[in-house]
Amino acid sequence: MPETKQIRIIHPVESIDANARVSVTRMQQITEVQYCRRRNTCATIRRLNKAKYLVLSTGEVKFYTHNDSRAQNLASLKASFKRLRRLINNNFSGASDELFITLTYAEDVTDPKQISHDFDCFMKRLRRRYPDCEYIKIAEPQGRLKSGRAVWHYHLLLKGVTVLTPTQLTQLWPHGYTKTKALHDVDDIGRYLTSYLTDIPLAELSRVDHFEGNPPIVTKHVGNQTKAIVKRGRLQYYPSGMNFYTSSRGIKAPTSTLMAYNEIKRDPHLGKRTSAREVIIESANFHNKIITEEYNAKRH
Repeated sequence: MPETKQIRIIHPVESIDANARVSVTRMQQITEVQYCRRRNTCATIRRLNKAKYLVLSTGEVKFYTHNDSRAQNLASLKASFKRLRRLINNNFSGASDELFITLTYAEDVTDPKQISHDFDCFMKRLRRRYPDCEYIKIAEPQGRLKSGRAVWHYHLLLKGVTVLTPTQLTQLWPHGYTKTKALHDVDDIGRYLTSYLTDIPLAELSRVDHFEGNPPIVTKHVGNQTKAIVKRGRLQYYPSGMNFYTSSRGIKAPTSTLMAYNEIKRDPHLGKRTSAREVIIESANFHNKIITEEYNAKRH
């Protein structure tokens, strides 16, 4: 397969033709509209097992190429965070029974199996009080290593939980500090949390030298302080192939539909366009353009 090159263009973004077919993904108040100049309408391969796949056009059986390069891992993580952002926005909107909780450890923990076990025990205790609650859990590495391994804690989105006092949380999670935040003042929870989870303050980053090229550093105002933030700086701490988030059965992924661009633009509940980006994908014999727009019905 020829090597591809991606060029991300933030400004200017080309206008989408009114009659163009676009993919529309609705997630409560958030709607994502994506135009793809070249779109596959059917599968080109069929997965046979973990190691092999079938090329449908030729009948060839080929082996998957497993590349553990850092660049590939970062690309995979970015795609995973996009799926996570959609999952969050499809299930959480800042209702009164939704909470964002951070679960930490008093001692450094580097074993993902241990935190997974501790979380399962936490949920068993919680469901004695709220048997119908749903969740998305996200494992987050801190900006440092211990003996070459990331130090972990959890972030948790809960739905169907009206009250959790600090005393109750300590009983449910006896391993360290907890923090609870209501989300009623956030109108794009998916983007807010995925940025929160991937960006890292420069002061906490111990591996700046591992970035390819110059680190993407921006300035943010947090309370009365100004902090230098490294965009997506935390991604380098995730091991390759790690499934860093899971959800309960009641959490549903959004679905997408195809329609004309002018049809979705006529929707009176679409709201304000909050972001737009354009991606060009090129190789020796392939060229594609993808434009993605996001709209928020709570903004006008």
